[in-house]
Amino acid sequence: MTAVWGQVAGIVTVMLMLMFIGIWIWVWHAGHKPKYDRLARLPMADAEDRP
Repeated sequence: MTAVWGQVAGIVTVMLMLMFIGIWIWVWHAGHKPKYDRLARLPMADAEDRP
């Protein structure tokens, strides 16, 4: 394996790690809580309560 492939693998690893952290921050953002609470109650809702 050449040095170029090592650099490419390192760059891809860093990009994937940054994407993971970005998605994690987006999911745990406080603005999403009402939507997640509504979705969490959905399995227990009656048929007439479902959207």
